[in-house]
Amino acid sequence: MRAEIIATGTELLTGGTLDTNSLFLSEELLLIGLETAFKTAVGDDEKDMEDALVRALARADAVILTGGIGPTEDDMTRKVIAKITKKRLVLNEDALAAIHARLAGRGKEYAATNDRQALTPAGARLLKNPAGIAPGFYIDEDGPFLAVLPGVPREMRAMFNEGLRPALEHRFGGKVFIRRKILRTCGMSESAVNQAIQDILRRGEPVVGLTAKESGVDIRVIARATNAEQSQALLDRTEASIRDKLGDAVYGADGLELEEVIGALLKQRTLTLSVAESCTGGLIGVRMTNIAGSSEYFERGVVAYSNLAKTELLGVPKDLVDRNGAVSAEVAAAMAQGIRQAAHTDLGLAVTGIAGPGGGTEKKPVGLVYIALSSSRGVKTAEHRFPGDREQVRLRASQMALDMVRRYLIG
Repeated sequence: MRAEIIATGTELLTGGTLDTNSLFLSEELLLIGLETAFKTAVGDDEKDMEDALVRALARADAVILTGGIGPTEDDMTRKVIAKITKKRLVLNEDALAAIHARLAGRGKEYAATNDRQALTPAGARLLKNPAGIAPGFYIDEDGPFLAVLPGVPREMRAMFNEGLRPALEHRFGGKVFIRRKILRTCGMSESAVNQAIQDILRRGEPVVGLTAKESGVDIRVIARATNAEQSQALLDRTEASIRDKLGDAVYGADGLELEEVIGALLKQRTLTLSVAESCTGGLIGVRMTNIAGSSEYFERGVVAYSNLAKTELLGVPKDLVDRNGAVSAEVAAAMAQGIRQAAHTDLGLAVTGIAGPGGGTEKKPVGLVYIALSSSRGVKTAEHRFPGDREQVRLRASQMALDMVRRYLIG
């Protein structure tokens, strides 16, 4: 069964506002057995909205709209749906009472324009808004299923989970069971991953695809079957095959970030980490401390950007910098040793490089990065040459630095 998501709002087309609603909905619909075949973003123009809705109803089994159900003049989703479905808008007394109660609870004066939020097409079923004011609704009759949710992400998710999901499961659930997993990798290019698992990619079922990102290559696996057990078993077998072929390159699944993996490993082994950063400018420290509870294993992070800082804060010998340059394996190793000794941690991680756009030479071009990890076993260094602009180089350097820690921890 196919679904289409229509995200409304001119702000989605003029930049600055991300459509996170469609991402959430496509993931949730898939678990019900609905594959999102189309995503459409349309501005606050009545004719454009009409065209988008007519097109969606002609090619999808379920159409989900987000946005345009507030109290202002540009909130026209109800009007457009009433016109296309040939249903008059009626005042829903339950919705009106809920709006009054919600505004009164917030101590706000009621404005007459709020009444329009209680208008729904005749015969539509109300979706209560547990996180906001404007209710949604859905039409489940002959033909495609049609639903309207708020554009505010927090309200949309709450309404979907508490109201729309059960309705969709009643209409579409139990026909096809779909299970999905995303395996996350680091340290292999897209072509290398493709080469390693090409026999799995060619099977056709389950569907396996690759997505290259700055942080690595994600492998998505979508398994379909006529019952949940078969679908899950197919997914599990395929995941095991991929992990067997890629080995340590797979560091996690679904939304798991590399810093979360490292944090869990450090806690499990009761080890501590400190970081000295140059070209990454504190990015590794930010990523590590984004994880709640990281104070258990992350002792400190130092941004030693200048040569003087490397000497004064980390004890890197000045003659070592003069002889090899700040961007060198030797200096990276000294930085790692220096931060580990200063912080009295089990591990010391260091990064030095040229993020660009300037500063590169023929021998040391932009994108050259050295990473070092100091431990009781000694110091390990690695040289990388990352493509891309300054932001890409910094992100890729932070990812490979964290991956060096992960690989050390898993032996």
